[in-house]
Amino acid sequence: MIRSSYIRRGLLMLCILVISSVASAQHRKDSVDFKESPTEKGGKFSKTQHLGEVVVRGNHVKRVNSSAFNVMAVDTRRLRNTNLDLAHILDRVSGVKVREDGGLGSGTSINLNGFTGKHVKLFIDGVPMDGAASGFGINNIPASFANRIEVYKGVVPVDFGGDALGGAINIVTDHSPHTYVDASYSYGSFNTHRSNLSLGWTGKQGLTMRLNAYQNYSDNDYKVKTQWTDLQTNAVSKEERWFRRFHDRYHNEAFIFQIGLVDKKWADKFMFDLNYTQEYAQIQNANLMKIVFGGKYRTAQGLAPSLFYEKRNLGVPDLNFRLSARYDMLKTNNVDTLSRTYSWTGEYKLNAYQGEGVPTLAEFKGYTFAGVANLTYHIGGRHFFTLNDTYTHYRRRITDSAANSAQQIASTFMRRVNRKNVLGLSYKFIPDEHWNLVAFLKHYYSHVRGPVNVATSGRANYDEQQRSTDAIGWGAAGTYFMLHKDLQLKLSYERTYRMPTDRELFGDGDYEDGNAALRPEKSDNINLNLGYQHTFNDIHTLSMDAGFNYRHVQDYIIRTIGQKGVAVSTNHGKVLGLGMDLGLHYYFKDVASVGGNFSIQNTRNKERLNSIGAKSVTYGNRVPNLPYSFGGADASYTFKHVLGKANRLTIGWDMRYVHKFFRSWAGEGAKLYVPNQTSHNANLVYAIQGGRYNVSLEANNFTNALLYDNYSLQKPGRNFSVKFRYVFYKQ
Repeated sequence: MIRSSYIRRGLLMLCILVISSVASAQHRKDSVDFKESPTEKGGKFSKTQHLGEVVVRGNHVKRVNSSAFNVMAVDTRRLRNTNLDLAHILDRVSGVKVREDGGLGSGTSINLNGFTGKHVKLFIDGVPMDGAASGFGINNIPASFANRIEVYKGVVPVDFGGDALGGAINIVTDHSPHTYVDASYSYGSFNTHRSNLSLGWTGKQGLTMRLNAYQNYSDNDYKVKTQWTDLQTNAVSKEERWFRRFHDRYHNEAFIFQIGLVDKKWADKFMFDLNYTQEYAQIQNANLMKIVFGGKYRTAQGLAPSLFYEKRNLGVPDLNFRLSARYDMLKTNNVDTLSRTYSWTGEYKLNAYQGEGVPTLAEFKGYTFAGVANLTYHIGGRHFFTLNDTYTHYRRRITDSAANSAQQIASTFMRRVNRKNVLGLSYKFIPDEHWNLVAFLKHYYSHVRGPVNVATSGRANYDEQQRSTDAIGWGAAGTYFMLHKDLQLKLSYERTYRMPTDRELFGDGDYEDGNAALRPEKSDNINLNLGYQHTFNDIHTLSMDAGFNYRHVQDYIIRTIGQKGVAVSTNHGKVLGLGMDLGLHYYFKDVASVGGNFSIQNTRNKERLNSIGAKSVTYGNRVPNLPYSFGGADASYTFKHVLGKANRLTIGWDMRYVHKFFRSWAGEGAKLYVPNQTSHNANLVYAIQGGRYNVSLEANNFTNALLYDNYSLQKPGRNFSVKFRYVFYKQ
């Protein structure tokens, strides 16, 4: 922890030094006032940018939103003054529910149109992030890291090449050839510190360098209401009481350095990246809150070099080529050695055996290579061909720790390998500005090698097995514009497959058991969308959207939690999902906005027989532990020329609602459920000198509501934060 303190102080000092040096030079003649920067105001982007609503209408964003796919582009730049990370920005998008296991640094997954977790694939600039360290997860990455986020609901274009089932999230970073500094620091409840530094420089000869560094720290000592264990009788209480979390400290640090060349004859862009992350996380409880720990912790270090190459007009006009490669090296340590049993009171008793839960000193190293090759060819501005190949290779090594030998079993040192390749070909036809159509084919291949439990009953008996899978997917999407292009209709269909992930196949070495016998999921997806946007008298803008989706999944992979709090994924069978998203927003000039969204997803079990051939008691039940009805509302107002001509004060509010849902199958007599939840957040942002200096105040969950996302895992109550941000920009 001493090392962590020095790192945080050092990073903060670096931010202060950079800010001071840049501030002293801000009046030079060669600098440009930030209020004229096209990255924040004016320039290429429209004026409908508001704090409350994250979907804005810029050139890049419009191009994505007007495609035939059910995709929504989220501009992050107006949210950089807030304390939001990428996960909580996504939580404002219609049809998206970000689920967390607790406070800062806890496990995070995305629920998109009824699918959650690994059903939704994450990409950064089109490269899959399957092997990235959790310290580089969307719940840790600050808003300043991305220019925009593209949310694909359902059908995913071949350009990403992933085996997504429920959709994809593509984080698009800043590649603009400008010189800039963006530094921020925030402090909040539960002793939470977050800082970020982004630097960019491009020389006259095309040499480009960028640095992104961020850190997150929190004691996470918020109060929770839960059952507790009587250490004298080992009985678990029936009622619940309030306790303060006492073993949930978290910190992580990340450094991303980029260097390369732009605008050369042999390359429009050639970049080398080096990404380093580290984290330390105390483990307060298992996947069930009543199982509490006082000594468990996890450490992780990740190193990822990557290359990116892009060349337009490769040999012939309109033939474009893009190649990217990333290699993630991740080392994780799970430590549970104390011979103690803890209660939520913080008291403990000594045990005659080692470990609070599953005793371990496990250290495993994961190596993931991801490569993407993309070739596009345009003919006459009407015909567009795309060929894309995405290859990923994962392998895991587990160390031979003598101190952990008593807990090792035969499967510990069996090989764990997961290879996937997705080859896609698409054709897009754009006859005019009113409609376009795209059709595509995908070939899926996977090879898995790992331990499989072959025991039919009793004690587990593992055997190292391997298998390969081939499949063909296809689909089409089209869009049509009406009413002077204010009204847009989209329709898409896809037969798609999702291969099991590394964690589902091999576990996490702690409270997630692997299942290397998992089969790929197969799904038929249909999306119908209707969007409308119109500006009246150059003052009032009305934006509406409605989306309908159909999902029929076979071999659906479901994650369940056992009595001891250990999770495992299994193939369930057939699942049918029908859903709807609705959104409505009103904008007054660039001053005010108000609106909201609502989503409902009816995802039910359609497997009539259980594993032994008897009639299933859960047939027709909703899939458990999955929010199916949720929504939100937001509003913001901006006061101009506050204590200065170029100063702006923005007040924002947003609300989130989640309807109650069962934690287990209703047909099995489920009585436990996650209750209805309504939370309110407010923020105040003061931008000085057109956004060069910024101060924000935030109050999250200010009504102190009880909030849950997964099983009984409770999230923080009322909390506050203050953030300071400085920006320098030079064209």
